[in-house]
Amino acid sequence: MPSQRPPRSLDADARPNVVAIVPSFHPDEGFEARLGLLAAQVDRVIIVDDGSGPGADEVLAAAADAGHTVIRLERNAGIATALNQGVRVALAEGADYVVNLDQDTTLPADYVAIALDVFARANAVTNLGIVCVDAVNGAPALPTWTSPEGFGLVPEAIQTGFVISRACLETAGLFDERLVIDTVDTEYCLRVRDAGFRIAVAKGTDIRHAIGRRAELRPFGIPMRHADGRISTYQYHSPFRRYYIARNNIDLIFRYWRTHPRWVLQVTKRETGGMVTSIVSGPQRLAQLIAITTGTFHGLIRRRGMIPGWLRRLVA
Repeated sequence: MPSQRPPRSLDADARPNVVAIVPSFHPDEGFEARLGLLAAQVDRVIIVDDGSGPGADEVLAAAADAGHTVIRLERNAGIATALNQGVRVALAEGADYVVNLDQDTTLPADYVAIALDVFARANAVTNLGIVCVDAVNGAPALPTWTSPEGFGLVPEAIQTGFVISRACLETAGLFDERLVIDTVDTEYCLRVRDAGFRIAVAKGTDIRHAIGRRAELRPFGIPMRHADGRISTYQYHSPFRRYYIARNNIDLIFRYWRTHPRWVLQVTKRETGGMVTSIVSGPQRLAQLIAITTGTFHGLIRRRGMIPGWLRRLVA
């Protein structure tokens, strides 16, 4: 998408203009400290608050006093909308790179510098569009390919920590606001690759990021145990999130089954298992069933946008 202001011309000695976009929603007490760590690595931080309301006034006022730009949305619209609001401002003001960061993510002190070095060393053939983290909470990425320069390349990645080039944003476009929350990063990665760009990991980087909670695996109330007697666990998502996960993955399967058949097979296997586990193990087994069933139906009929109000109230 074209911007209102062209990027600055870069030479060997020029320092690129890097802007961080941080969507917020009811930010916690550690938010200000994490912003300070981020601000030391970039030229500007733009916070887009996604409808937190008056409860976030004090935290956001402190962020503004610290010199960060704060944009407040009147209502909750989802992470894609919040990211796009910030990206538009960043591009209009001449950003060469945009850094995405969730409000609960802590980056290593040299993360942005490492990512920019990857961009600087990438040749034109590689056509690098995104640099992402190498590990989340110690769990490493597993690159699928290796570029001619030796960079590990991945088909998709978690969006927190994305460092995206201006060329990639202007060519591939912004995030799909119709998806609202889940799979926003996956869809963007698939679209970026279809536009001819690649995604590389910033080798050796490890971020701290809250990725939800784990629940005990108790199908129909029966605990499943390890050999040592411990109860097995699984990654738990609320019924609210399960609605979006089911709906949006089906939406993406319809979009990409021709161009990315391997991804379609992988996501179908992974998410089917996750949905079945959520329904039979709980917590909130009935709410999980209702949310997943409705999300599946809405995915099949290609309904997008925010979760219906009646369903949100029902599964809350």
